[in-house]
Amino acid sequence: MNEIPQNSDGVSPQSGVSVGSPEPPKKGGKWKFWILSGLGLAFLAVLIFNPFSQILISVLVGSHQIKITEGKLQKPEIYQPVAQRLATYCQSDQNLFPKILSHAWLPGEISSLGEPWCEVATNYASVEFGGGFYHFGYRLELNKAASDPATNAWNLFLAREEQPDVLLMTMRLTSTQQVTAGDLAKLVGASYEQMIKVGEPGGYVGKVMLQLRFGQTRQVAAICEDWMKARPDSWLAQLTYAHIRCRMGQTEPAAAQFSEWVDAHQSFGNYIYLALFNYREGRTNQAAQAVRMALTHPLVESPQEGANIFYLADNGAMIAYASGDFDLCLSICDKMLPDNSYEAKVFRRNALRIKAAVMLMKGDQPAAIDLMKQAENANEHDSFGPDEKAKADNRLLEAIQQKNIEYIRDFRNWADEMEKWYSPFETDESGWHGGDLNIPTPFPASWRSDLMNTNFQE
Repeated sequence: MNEIPQNSDGVSPQSGVSVGSPEPPKKGGKWKFWILSGLGLAFLAVLIFNPFSQILISVLVGSHQIKITEGKLQKPEIYQPVAQRLATYCQSDQNLFPKILSHAWLPGEISSLGEPWCEVATNYASVEFGGGFYHFGYRLELNKAASDPATNAWNLFLAREEQPDVLLMTMRLTSTQQVTAGDLAKLVGASYEQMIKVGEPGGYVGKVMLQLRFGQTRQVAAICEDWMKARPDSWLAQLTYAHIRCRMGQTEPAAAQFSEWVDAHQSFGNYIYLALFNYREGRTNQAAQAVRMALTHPLVESPQEGANIFYLADNGAMIAYASGDFDLCLSICDKMLPDNSYEAKVFRRNALRIKAAVMLMKGDQPAAIDLMKQAENANEHDSFGPDEKAKADNRLLEAIQQKNIEYIRDFRNWADEMEKWYSPFETDESGWHGGDLNIPTPFPASWRSDLMNTNFQE
């Protein structure tokens, strides 16, 4: 007897309906899913990798972080120690302070929020975070009406760009409460010591500059010795120690020790650092010899923090020029010019100008004029103001056309206003540039400016 097949539920299938294998599911739904997923991923990739999207995301994240920091700045445990420190600074000898104070001069409560900088005066102080188009922080001012000869009243405000200040507290401080140089050496030095412990760059440099401000040469030497032990491969520790030993009357042994270190850590950059040390210390022949040694090494960036390798090459060429070794100067220029990297192109004009001056000194005026034309073509003109580089090029070209040997012999006549000798002490502890900052260095007192053309003032 034939049995009627049943489905899995025990129910007989309807007439005319196949009871074979079930029909496979349609694939249209899966295709739609994958297409929509692919389009979504593509849109997300465009959103993430598009420069404008990245800027927008960065702004949104930055704005959120600023709001968080502003909230913390309004907490008493943050602003009270800051007010105390700033008011004490204001009541102290202003000659003890740099124009711009780094975060190391501030209490740890606020330094932990970032790297603010501050300014102090006898009746005012400010702490500032941020950059670009938005700044915020604290403003401290003396309330003269509420002060008396024995006690000063200080108001601390939360200051935000294009927003009204918010008074956070009024503090009364005995007018005799001050800090001394010794107090600051311990107080600020402890901040730099903490930076060193956690491996932050700038800790040793900050300690050195702090002691230099107070004229503590032997303390600087001791810091450098610790620095060299902790960082035996640091050219900056060696260079700083060599200069400071010169200030202590130990020029020859200092130069010998630095030279031995460079010979043991040979590179183009290290030999130029040695050349710069010798040049600043008035040892022109030894400086030129260090440039000759640099010439035997490739133009390769050092893994350590320092100057751009082509900046160093430019300095080396100028040291050779100043020493009268024009062949050495040409060799350095010729080492720079074939490189087509962006970094090399920035200094191409300089190399061509130096080479043009050398060719005139060697009696080849046509070659010198041709090199100046190449230098003019290599100049990236400033569309926002007067092109000082073009003016400098015209001065040098005119001197070459007139065969003004005496003018060209002294590079200080034709170097433009932007050309400088490299210095690791070009900025203060906060990273600010400027000749008015009175930045301490271990260089000799006779070294008054890093500008090659001293007719220009920083």
